[in-house]
Parts: sequence; structure tokens; C-alpha cells
Amino acid sequence: MDEPGRQEPHLVSNPYADPNAGAGAAAAVTPPTAAGQRSYAVEFTASAGEYFRIWIVNLALTIITLGIYSAWAKVRKKRYFYGHTKIDGDSFEYRGNPVAILKGRFIAVGALALFYGVRHFAPSFQWALFVAAAFIVPWLLVRSLAFNAYNTAYRNIRLHFRGTYPKCLKLIIGYGLLTLATAGIGYAFLRVRLTEFVIRNHHYGSTRFEAADLKKLFFNVYAKAIGLGLLLMVALIAMAAGNVAVFGRSSSSAVSVGITVIIYAGYLVIFAYLRARITNATWNSISMGPVHFECLLRARDLFWLYLVNIVAIIVTLGLATPWAAVRTMRYRADKMTVLASGGMGSFVAAESAQVSAAGEEVGEMFDIDFGL
Repeated sequence: MDEPGRQEPHLVSNPYADPNAGAGAAAAVTPPTAAGQRSYAVEFTASAGEYFRIWIVNLALTIITLGIYSAWAKVRKKRYFYGHTKIDGDSFEYRGNPVAILKGRFIAVGALALFYGVRHFAPSFQWALFVAAAFIVPWLLVRSLAFNAYNTAYRNIRLHFRGTYPKCLKLIIGYGLLTLATAGIGYAFLRVRLTEFVIRNHHYGSTRFEAADLKKLFFNVYAKAIGLGLLLMVALIAMAAGNVAVFGRSSSSAVSVGITVIIYAGYLVIFAYLRARITNATWNSISMGPVHFECLLRARDLFWLYLVNIVAIIVTLGLATPWAAVRTMRYRADKMTVLASGGMGSFVAAESAQVSAAGEEVGEMFDIDFGL
């Protein structure tokens, strides 16, 4: 928590500063973004070596305990990543209880066992499972969001999620049916409304997160992604037609390999494009009182990052997984900036005073984490 009179540092290099003035001078000057607004870089200070040691122990203990330790492994990973994610010099905290996560794992395993059991022994009743899932999944989603928010803190102030099950149920069933009726095209509507539901029901202390209307932004992104998909299909059809014209019905192995490479590369391009554009559109639309966010992910950067990660993980038989996770988080943090009118210190101090006056909410009801 900030002390009275603490100076607000500027953690982003200033493009307007004198390049000969030195790094310290550049860091102390706030660029003229808006009156009284200061910008803070999101820092991610984890190292691949440190995380590898955590990861390898987690993996070994998870295997030895037949998966039971995976809940404790998730907590260790989150605490390490949160503890190395900093804004204005202070890191986030993760306070989750492994037992609550283990409950979610048991529910997930039980649900999968039930699904495969019904599919194998009574396939005619599979429809009943899908109907039940439509009502159960929104409840699990709300509980999991509430659990993770309550167990996330910054400067000793917790986040809260106050979304309700009826609202989530209405969104998932309504827009889920629209997605089915439109052969997947309506998924953009589902993604927009669900994202807005998640954002607008999160609070930092007593301050609610707000989001601008995401519909136009998301639709534009998904329309372009569909266009990229159609171009990929045209390229594949052209290659297949050329293969038949040259080699007849007997296919060339080189062409077959080329088609396979294009399919996977095209999927990765579309995935990276969607991840970059949707993430940018989401964060750039979020505000939290005087605090705003700026996210500048680039699709081509993510494509190469994912490609190198995949190759490294395959070549090392999975041992490069911690390295890949750390470099991905570092890239995302490097492209994120927090903008605060009046500075982070005054905002957090005001939130701390309001939370202390109102009393901390009880979190025992948020006793499950369904996220795997």
C-alpha cells in the first residue's frame, strides 16, 4: 500500500525525453498523454530457469500421485507467475486453496467419466448429458470466476466477481442456440456477450470494471479471420487441383506434405491473429475508475512466438515448456500498459480506504475452481 506523499514513478520509457539525459531522467517524466495521466509498464520478471525447477517438481509429483498433486502444482505455478507480474513496482498475489481446485478436478474427471460411460453403454441417452451440461456449465463458470477473482490481489486489495448464475445461463443457452442454428457463425455474438459479462461483473475492491460495446470490434476481427480461412481453403483447393492435373490420381508426396504444412501454418496464422486482435480489443475497451489499459499485441509476433515455442517443445520432448510459457508471458506483459489519471498510488489508496470502511467480503462460498 502506498505511503502518503509517495512519488509516482513513470515506468515506461518516454519518447519525448532527451535521449542524452540518461535512463533515470527518461523514466521520471510522464509523456503528454492526457492531463494528470501517468502510464505504467506491466513487468514480468520470471526466469525460465527458476520456473523450470518448479515445473519439473510439479510434473514429477503429479505423476507420482496419479494427478492429485496437480491442484497444488497449479497453485505453485500461479503464485510464481503472479508474484513476478508487477505494476508500479508491486506484484500480484494468488491466494487460492489447492483443495478448492482439487474439488473442481474431481468434478471434471467425474463428468468426463460419466460422458464416456453413457456414450459407450447407453448412447441413446447422450442428449440428456448435453441438456444437463447446458445448465451446469454456467454455474461452474460463475463459481470458478468468483473463486479466481477473490483469490487475486494487488496491493492487498482483492478482486471480486459478482456475476450471477441466471444471467450466465441466459447468455450461454440463448447465444449457444444461436451458434448452433447458424452453423457456428453466431459464435461471435456468444463471445461478445460472454466477454462483456465477465468484464462488467469484476470489481477491484469497490470499483467495477467497465467495457465499451465490443460487438463491432469483435465482429470485424472474426470477419477478417473468416476471410483468412477462405483464402486458406482456396490455396488448398488450388494445390489439390494442381496435384491431380500433374500426377493424376496418384498424389505426390511432396505436394501432400506441402498441403499439410499449409494447413497447420494457416491454422496458426488465424489463431495468432484472433488471439492478438481479440485481446487488444478487449483490454483497450476496459476501464476501472480512473484506470485504463493499452494492449498492443501483434499477430505476426504471436505467430513466430507460437511457432518457435512449438518447435522447441517438440525437439526437447516437452522440456522446453517452462521456457515457452515464460517467454509468452513476458511478451504479453511487454505489450501491456496501465494508464491511471492521478497515478496508481492515489487510486489504490482510495480503494484501500473504502474496502477497510466497508469490510472485506467473505470468500468461503467461492470454494471451487473448475478451470483446468
